[in-house]
Amino acid sequence: MSETVPARASETENYCWMLHEIAKGLGTAKNLPAALNLIAKSAVDTLNVKAASIRLLSLDGRMLDLAAAYGLSDEYLKKGRVDVDRSVLDKEAMAGDPVVVEEAEKDGRLQYPDEAKREGIKSLICVPLKVRDKVIGSLRAYTSIFHKFKNSEVVFLTALANLGAIAIENSKLNESLRLRVENMRVLLEISKSITSSLNRQEVFDKIVRFAVSNLKAKGCLLRLIDVKGDKLEIVSSIGLSEQYTAKRVIPISEEIQSVLKGEVVAIVDAATDEQISRKEDIKREGLKSILAAPITVKERVIGILKIYTQELKFFDPDEIEFMTILASLGGIAMENARLYKLALANWQNLVKDVWGKLEVWGPPGEAAT
Repeated sequence: MSETVPARASETENYCWMLHEIAKGLGTAKNLPAALNLIAKSAVDTLNVKAASIRLLSLDGRMLDLAAAYGLSDEYLKKGRVDVDRSVLDKEAMAGDPVVVEEAEKDGRLQYPDEAKREGIKSLICVPLKVRDKVIGSLRAYTSIFHKFKNSEVVFLTALANLGAIAIENSKLNESLRLRVENMRVLLEISKSITSSLNRQEVFDKIVRFAVSNLKAKGCLLRLIDVKGDKLEIVSSIGLSEQYTAKRVIPISEEIQSVLKGEVVAIVDAATDEQISRKEDIKREGLKSILAAPITVKERVIGILKIYTQELKFFDPDEIEFMTILASLGGIAMENARLYKLALANWQNLVKDVWGKLEVWGPPGEAAT
């Protein structure tokens, strides 16, 4: 901290001063991990407790993953993820209010009581991290002696948790803005390709490449419906094995039917989702989640753009929007190529028709009559 607390400050003034200094420190933190580590350390230093940790809820709300810790051993930190359904303590905290455990050894609400005992944890408090009344994680403080947390300590930790929640929200907003800017750059580049090139294959290859790069996926496939309308054929792919893509043409029935009806579909666990027909191929390739978008021309689905990840993933609205626009650009590329071929054919037919009617054009050396 840049300044010291006045010597005669009351406990409340001390906590207010510390929160002021912590807020200033968060403003200069280089990244989110640094900010959360500062909060954990500040909890320990201010309350003179053994340790502190911050855990964030997974996207499905089932797990609490470690985001920062101070004062805890590596052995304790490696004990495993916190399952909200198996940890009564955390389940109560996720309801939105601080939860105090005065005697950890006797309290049955801990998921890992034996590990807590070996770590020398006697008492602890779990405070929820909230963003606009939505709980996104928790801040815990641990003591090495039995301790009854005072109301002022609970209020301080709650305020500290709120600072952590703000830091997390700001980080998410900044990352979302950065990704949006990058996505717009990519979409602009592909749009330029469409207007400057009539080579649809070149555009398709760019689309699958940028889909993998920007969405941090393992691979991507772009399939088009054949002329008869009963099969789908791979026209571009990246990041997938030859074995997986060996089946170049598949029946329409093997594809995700909702996408063929014009919907964007996000599948978290492809190995168990009933919409997926090639589950064994999916497992063998090591694929987990899928995001699929329809390629349309004049509201008619002509193909599918699909990305695959190697880990279970919940796709956020920005990612879904980016994928939707990419697929739309694929449709524009198809329509541009079709219109060009149509215009070229019409022009050739027109030239033949005109030449056939001009009698002045005869064999070389023959005078016009």
